[in-house]
Amino acid sequence: MKRTLLALALTAVAAAPLFAQTDGDKLVARVNGTEITNRDLDAVWDRIPVEVQAQYAKVGGKKGFLENYIEKQLIVQDAINSGFAAKIGAPDDLTPAEESALFNRYVREVLAATLITDEEIRKAYEERRGEFATPEQARLRVIRALKGDNPAAARDTISKAMMEIFAARSDIAKTIKEPSAAMAALGVKFSEVARRVSDHESGPQGGELGWVPTHTLDPKIAQAARTMKPGTISGVLDATDSYQLVLVDEWRPAGVDTFDAVKGPIREFLLARNSKRVLQAVSKKTAELRAAGKVEMFVENLR
Repeated sequence: MKRTLLALALTAVAAAPLFAQTDGDKLVARVNGTEITNRDLDAVWDRIPVEVQAQYAKVGGKKGFLENYIEKQLIVQDAINSGFAAKIGAPDDLTPAEESALFNRYVREVLAATLITDEEIRKAYEERRGEFATPEQARLRVIRALKGDNPAAARDTISKAMMEIFAARSDIAKTIKEPSAAMAALGVKFSEVARRVSDHESGPQGGELGWVPTHTLDPKIAQAARTMKPGTISGVLDATDSYQLVLVDEWRPAGVDTFDAVKGPIREFLLARNSKRVLQAVSKKTAELRAAGKVEMFVENLR
């Protein structure tokens, strides 16, 4: 008899869960086999602004939020199953932030792909052409020595840097005959000297400024950028507050961005302006996915 009671007691212990289920562990939905717990839902809920949470409180609270989250999960699952997620390099184990990014990109690039036509984009480009004007720009590298209280020392610093670079240019010309390779080697030397000598904030990056509108530069630097042949180095330039050497990598005149260059941003603008059409496309797709799949909700477990 004692053995029987002991056996029953051991069976009961074995059958009991090791840990009692908390509210966070409780299942609130299952979407095509993927389980969503209160904890999963809270991880997403906590990321939205409090004012948005307040809006949900007026239209069903967490239940309404769960409905929207299920629809989002259906879209995310479709992005994964269609191969789109793998195509863009999305990780297998998505965080809430990565889920949102995948959802947004799939909506823009797949579900809303045909909502905005090339004709609409072209029309917007022509109507707003003035907004795509670009100023004269130059891609530069600089070596600078601020004049401060000792302009002579600053000029001496830049003069020595120029002499070092020009000496290297002569050696490069003797050993490298291919023009583009010689230009690249000269750029490497310029950047090396810039890192060592320049007091400009671009010094650690080899003096590289990237593309800069020339109207933002000192007039003498702008004039050098405008008139020098790409790949060449200036002499000592006497700017307002400094002496400088300039290497011009590229220069381009003022103009207007091409249609192809701004087609993507215009499409994004039109999608935002036509958000109702985008939402309709998303709602239609989620309805199809929901009808074809299996969605279960356990709202009694919501906390």
